[in-house]
Amino acid sequence: SLRNLYRNYLYARQTGLPLIILTIDPYGLLWQILSSVFASFLKQFRWARLINSTWAWEDDDKAATEWGLGKTFVVVSPAQNIIYTSDKTSIECVLGRRKEFVKGAVYEKLNFYGRNVNTVNGKEWDRHRKLTAPCFNERVSGFVWEEAVRQSRAMLTKWIAAPKGKVAGMVDDTRIVALHILDAAGFGVKHDFFGGARNPAPGHKLSHRDSLMMLLKNLITAVVMADHMKTLEIIEWVLSKRLRDVMLAFKEFRMYMDEAVAEERRLGATKPNLISTMVRTADAEAEGAGGKAAVEFTDTEIKGNMFIFNLAGHDTTANTLAYAFALLACNVEIQGWVREEIDEVLKNDKDPVYEEVFPKLKRVMAVMYETLRLYGPAPRIPRSILRPNTPLLLTSPDPNSTSPTTITIPPNTSLTLKMHAMHTSATNYTDPTTWNPKRWILPSSPPLPTSSSLVTEKFKSATITQGYAAWSYGPRICPGMKMAQVEFVGVL
Repeated sequence: SLRNLYRNYLYARQTGLPLIILTIDPYGLLWQILSSVFASFLKQFRWARLINSTWAWEDDDKAATEWGLGKTFVVVSPAQNIIYTSDKTSIECVLGRRKEFVKGAVYEKLNFYGRNVNTVNGKEWDRHRKLTAPCFNERVSGFVWEEAVRQSRAMLTKWIAAPKGKVAGMVDDTRIVALHILDAAGFGVKHDFFGGARNPAPGHKLSHRDSLMMLLKNLITAVVMADHMKTLEIIEWVLSKRLRDVMLAFKEFRMYMDEAVAEERRLGATKPNLISTMVRTADAEAEGAGGKAAVEFTDTEIKGNMFIFNLAGHDTTANTLAYAFALLACNVEIQGWVREEIDEVLKNDKDPVYEEVFPKLKRVMAVMYETLRLYGPAPRIPRSILRPNTPLLLTSPDPNSTSPTTITIPPNTSLTLKMHAMHTSATNYTDPTTWNPKRWILPSSPPLPTSSSLVTEKFKSATITQGYAAWSYGPRICPGMKMAQVEFVGVL
């Protein structure tokens, strides 16, 4: 209503930031429909581009460089105010203070298998962190490396055998590779690249692989259906085939997780996969507390975290690999630069050992960092404030000052962190929209005349202070960051 809009406008004015005033809620259902149906028409308006995350990749940091809004501004609507920022000082402030800037209710939609480390806040997050942190260890990393090498060799065999050496697309194949690695690292289930485990296990209608793939491909549908599953089962006969397939996958994957948890408890020995580690951690906590801690880590929470690991680690890595392959294909000089390192490190080693090889492939890692900088999976990150009048730090407008300024976040205000805009800001990077993995490598000093200089090269640290946070930052930095790096480097 106009009354609510005026109230929020008065709140927004208190910040002293530039304002964009809308009569529609950027997070509301009406806008989601309009921005989808009338996308081609709405794209011509700056206000529409500012609030649509899909167009964030196209606009880079134009709000600051071309549109006169600066790095931080407020979108005012009848429903709420939203502070949008690409200021690295503000983003560091928000991501570094998890108890004040929390994940909002929108994340709760991902709890349909159970509450998990990605969706909860406060002390509950502490509990889930304790459950999940042991999962990402060097034993698991070594297993991920072996599986990444095995799957990528099979994928390469397929590509080389393609007619005239031409591959129509890469995304489907990188999705299969990522899924197979996740299945192996998550559940200890290994698949062949060319066929996978397509036969359902006894008592199942879908294979483990196919049930997970169906869910990941239809995530939004699954999220909507999850809250109404009992009702949908009654009217299943009137649903479309696609909806019935998603329903089946939802139930099948839950059964597979139930069976995996039960099997881990039966075996009693820790294996190098995520679900085994979580079960052992949960059981150890229960035994250490005389059984009382069993409520702390329920099987539902284990399943919730297993699913979120698969969700967070699938398309992200698959798409990063596909982008990297395409970018390398278009940049022959960078291809040669990366190949030089691989030849030097691997030499004639047909079976590279994780502990010996991974730390040396700095240029390969640079390809990943640069690809994520420009083509990251999350162009924007939403956050809510736990209470009104929370202070927010901003970079000082005085170029000679190293101290940040502070504003107070008024009531009924949330935040949107513009990660892609930060990653493409000329303030943070030279030639910010150019894909250049070399920016992450510090050459030997003084330069050496032979390839042995590769040994003395150093990987340039990527930090939030320089405007980089591809895996987020702070206490809630992506727990699977190392696993994703090992997978990417192993495949490439």
